[in-house]
Amino acid sequence: MLKIAFLLELFFFTDHFLQESAELHITGVYQGKTLFIQNPYDRESMSFCVTSIYVNGTRLGLNYKMSAIKLDFNGIDEFSPLSIKIEHSPGCQPTILNPDAIQFHSTFSFKEVGFADTALVWKTSGEKSGSVFTLEKYQLGIWIEGDTIPAKGEFGGAEYSYSPLLEEGANKLRIRYITPKGDYLLSREVDFHFYPEPVTFKPYNATNTLHLSRTATYEIFDAGGDLILSGQGSKADISSLPSGDYVIYFDGKDPGVFRKD
Repeated sequence: MLKIAFLLELFFFTDHFLQESAELHITGVYQGKTLFIQNPYDRESMSFCVTSIYVNGTRLGLNYKMSAIKLDFNGIDEFSPLSIKIEHSPGCQPTILNPDAIQFHSTFSFKEVGFADTALVWKTSGEKSGSVFTLEKYQLGIWIEGDTIPAKGEFGGAEYSYSPLLEEGANKLRIRYITPKGDYLLSREVDFHFYPEPVTFKPYNATNTLHLSRTATYEIFDAGGDLILSGQGSKADISSLPSGDYVIYFDGKDPGVFRKD
């Protein structure tokens, strides 16, 4: 009998506790906007509905005795995820007055795609973590996949600059954005006519780096005619090469000779 009485007492205590509070959970993304919560007032109990609000697990020190509560999300970085728990009395229901303030509706989009000098540059918004960009080049009537660049995964937008391998004359490129689920979106097509200036560099007294006059692809051959190093950029790292004479080709042509000391 004592055991039964104890269980009944525990049941009534638990039931009373559940009736004393309820919770409302909402999630979203902080976009620099204030969230407003309507907080009803009960005249019979002479109390307001909301008792506590937690944002990302931290209880906010707010004045809960107001008909409207505003959350400014101080100290939270813009475009950070939000998890909000609103504890309230069970006989009432707080109302989110402007839920769009934290609902991130924007899907991914290319904001800008073009060339700056010989670099392909683009801006985005709405990226997802783990996504990638694949460069595609139009050749012989088909689109051919090229290099892959990891996306920064930033909700608020990101900027990119990448130097693709360009053919002399007309080039047509586009960018494919691919999510971790395999969904993708293509950028607009970009036409670029490339007529490069010859690459120049200092052929003597080279130790670790060759500084080139512009970005180019390069191939370095030793005295025996073997390809020993290749790359792309405005600098060629030759620190791994032994001392000696070498031939270097830029963009498949424009050969030059240098000596590493």
